[in-house]
Amino acid sequence: MTIQSRQFEKFIARIEQAVAPSGAVIKSPDHISDMLTGQLREVDASIRYKVGTCPVLITIECRDRKSIEDVIWIEQLAEKKRAIGASITIAVSSSGFTRPAVKKASMSGIEIRTLSESSADRFIQWLKVHNALVEINEWAFLGVGFWLYDFNETAELIPASLQLLREKGPRAPILVRNSDGRRYHIENILIEWQKRNGTFFPNTLPADGTKIQHTLHQPLEPNCLHVETTKGNFDIAVIHISLSLSRKKVLVPFSRLTEYADPSSALVQTAEWNVQDKIKLSLHRNLKSGETKVVVTPEDEAGSHGQSHSD
Repeated sequence: MTIQSRQFEKFIARIEQAVAPSGAVIKSPDHISDMLTGQLREVDASIRYKVGTCPVLITIECRDRKSIEDVIWIEQLAEKKRAIGASITIAVSSSGFTRPAVKKASMSGIEIRTLSESSADRFIQWLKVHNALVEINEWAFLGVGFWLYDFNETAELIPASLQLLREKGPRAPILVRNSDGRRYHIENILIEWQKRNGTFFPNTLPADGTKIQHTLHQPLEPNCLHVETTKGNFDIAVIHISLSLSRKKVLVPFSRLTEYADPSSALVQTAEWNVQDKIKLSLHRNLKSGETKVVVTPEDEAGSHGQSHSD
């Protein structure tokens, strides 16, 4: 599978998520057991929800190709739909379907959808603003220091911990929990800080991209975490985390306008902005109900392992 194909599948899942009923669960990709063989079959996305007390499974299969999809793909999807017990399968193409494929789909419980690029003129009735004003808060890890219980001298971290800090920065597993020996990294402390105290970006931070240095001080209870130093292992009394902080506001033009349609009419219009490297802002307009939903999506849900971050 190409990166472009996977991006297409994720985009379709975002559209379906935006118009799905409350309580529906969308997963992309998903793996569903074959009712005959028991083997797991992969689908590009799935929608699960309940009608009354009855569970409903809808699967989504996507193809982002230049050629129009023919009846052969529909027949394959119909067989797969039966094998995994899906109530409905949605077949999505970026190039459309042949007439025989549309006819076969209508007789096989397959819903046809196409996704096509659109123009700003078709959005003029509801999309009044083409640019998004985005405030970006960025931080970079500068260093860490410790006050230690029962130790008033100067000691360095062991060489292995220093090497991890150089290689992984805030994701270096240099903190050790006393109770079970589990290792933590500095980002764990930052996450807990935000949960307890809110953002570590001060309100006075200028919005012109100026970088300032800021140090967080996180006290810890005795017998909680320790670090390994050249003079032994000592419990941490206070963790000092030095950060570089900056804030800026940028005007972002939309990156794409699309229409999601069945064979007879457009169903959803979507405007999307790449507000940052891996974060997308989408507006999904349900043309049947007139409702518009706003969705912010991290493009890479696993997160970045770099040392520069944003909120």
